Amino acid sequence: MAAATLSMSKQESAFSNMQLSLSKYARANDRRMVLRSMRDVKYLKCIPLEPLTTPRDSLQAFEEELLMEENILLNGVQFSGSRHFLTTLKELCAKLCDHDGVWMEVDTLYENLISRMARSTASADSFFKLNPLVGSGDLLLMPTSHKHGFAIKLNLYVANGQIHSTLSTTNAFGLFRKADVRPADLGGMSSVASRPWVALHAVVEERANVSNGKSVRHVKVKLPESLY
Repeated sequence: MAAATLSMSKQESAFSNMQLSLSKYARANDRRMVLRSMRDVKYLKCIPLEPLTTPRDSLQAFEEELLMEENILLNGVQFSGSRHFLTTLKELCAKLCDHDGVWMEVDTLYENLISRMARSTASADSFFKLNPLVGSGDLLLMPTSHKHGFAIKLNLYVANGQIHSTLSTTNAFGLFRKADVRPADLGGMSSVASRPWVALHAVVEERANVSNGKSVRHVKVKLPESLY
């Protein structure tokens, strides 16, 4: 318990110092030092997220969202968002539920996975976790694109009579100096077309035992190698 408390204290201190540096260098228009300040914080590589609970939307809405995806990897096989992918996923769910010792309905597994895979779920969770950390009186964090080539990666397998999954979803965000932002760009969670002052990617990774509902999720911030 004492070790965990100390680790949390170090993390909070690191984030607090980073926030001060981000505000300072944003006002100075120094992107190089903003990137350095963020790279120095190792905790940005693994920020815990709350487990997913009740789906935020209907099954149909999640399916329609996945139909718009350009790149999905299901157990290493590439798909574009299509009815073929949804059909294949449901067939795989049926095979997994047919394993000896597995007690789960096919429709329950399918609906669980569809809601987890929706990019909007990972994007919203990333934004609400990262915005308090990197946003400030001088900086805005905003999504920069909803259509890009980052694959949604889902792996499914059965172990000891229970269904497990690993899921990885990447979303593009940008840090914008408030001094540079146009009123037309202020759209909350809507993506913006303007070039961000600092681009970053938020990678949400999850390991779940779908059978018993237990999971671990975190978001990892990936920064550009250079300013441009």
